Amino acid sequence: MPPHSVMDIKMNQASPPGLWTKDFILICLSNFLVFVSFQLLLPTLPLYVNRLGGNEGMVGWIAGAFTLSAVLIRPLIGGMVDRHGRRGIYLIGLLCFFATTWGYLYTAAILPLLLLRVVHGFTWGAVTTTSGAVATDLIPEKQRGEGMGYYGLLTNLAVAFGPVLGLWVVDRFSYSLLFVLAAGLVLAAWGTARLIRYPKVPTEISATPSQESEQQSIPRGAWATSIMALLVTFSLGAIVTYLPLFAEEQKIPHVGWFFTVYAITMMAVRPKAGKLFDRQGPRLTIPFGLAAIALSLIQLAIADSMWDLLAAAAFFGAGFGTVHPSLQAWTIQQAPRNATGRANGAFFASFDLGIGIGTVCSGFLAEWTGYPPLFLALTLPLILAFLLFLHAEGHRR
Repeated sequence: MPPHSVMDIKMNQASPPGLWTKDFILICLSNFLVFVSFQLLLPTLPLYVNRLGGNEGMVGWIAGAFTLSAVLIRPLIGGMVDRHGRRGIYLIGLLCFFATTWGYLYTAAILPLLLLRVVHGFTWGAVTTTSGAVATDLIPEKQRGEGMGYYGLLTNLAVAFGPVLGLWVVDRFSYSLLFVLAAGLVLAAWGTARLIRYPKVPTEISATPSQESEQQSIPRGAWATSIMALLVTFSLGAIVTYLPLFAEEQKIPHVGWFFTVYAITMMAVRPKAGKLFDRQGPRLTIPFGLAAIALSLIQLAIADSMWDLLAAAAFFGAGFGTVHPSLQAWTIQQAPRNATGRANGAFFASFDLGIGIGTVCSGFLAEWTGYPPLFLALTLPLILAFLLFLHAEGHRR
């Protein structure tokens, strides 16, 4: 990357860049393409597992393997991007993500699919952790909540049409075309990422073993928010994995519209939630979001029509559109600037761990109790998250 001229430096000092720089738009676009690829597979892989002869338990293990491997890689990647920079790790990670996505073309049995999901999870964790760190570098500090809200907005757009597109491709064409399309989007994300001018951030230099250990640890302020993210995403893992199977059981058609309404609601709520967080902190956004998610789960437990599903989707979108950017901004807000990679890694590791645990446990619980009791049981982690929020907010004040 060519060095900036003295004139560029003086101009930057005189007029700090706003939120909507070319590089911020590019990282948002690259992340969007990655998430569309991911969302294409999210509702279709459970159906693919069923086609290969798997049951709900196997669906849970295959979905859980992906998220749990992402959890394992995130802290390592977070430390690497803080020590060695973002660009190389992000570009290599995207190429690996492309290769593993292409690999689905060669899975025709449960075991190879399970092994590929493990590797795919590693690459997913590396790419999304690094992307979040790059976005954090490019957002002005005073617009952290707003910036993370807009960064996630394109993620929500991917959720809006990715699952619908994936289900449509499988219904009209084939799984092979689905996998080619998903891989092609990742390749486009890599091309976009090459155009970004990655800002230099302070790197960590170890002087002693104790300092080195501290540099590899999770920032203290990230613990509470990361645990809250874990508890909140139990329900996300269950819904995105088992909702297509629940809809089949209830004979509710066009389940893809759930994800569209969910994402549109998130897109409407998220920028406002980010601005409210910047003004008020988490004291309003997080309780509202937790309550909305709980209402969506109760609505799903009694759902027997498309309208019930769409109402639940609206509550779910409002809840996650508020909670997710608030927790992420709160996490970054409490981390030193040279530890934002580790803070992002811890946050997204918890996010993935919650999805993974929620997916695996929900598979067994669904086999034992059915889906309506499962949805009601998923309100319990939300209550724990609210209690932890009260404790963390009291400590913050």
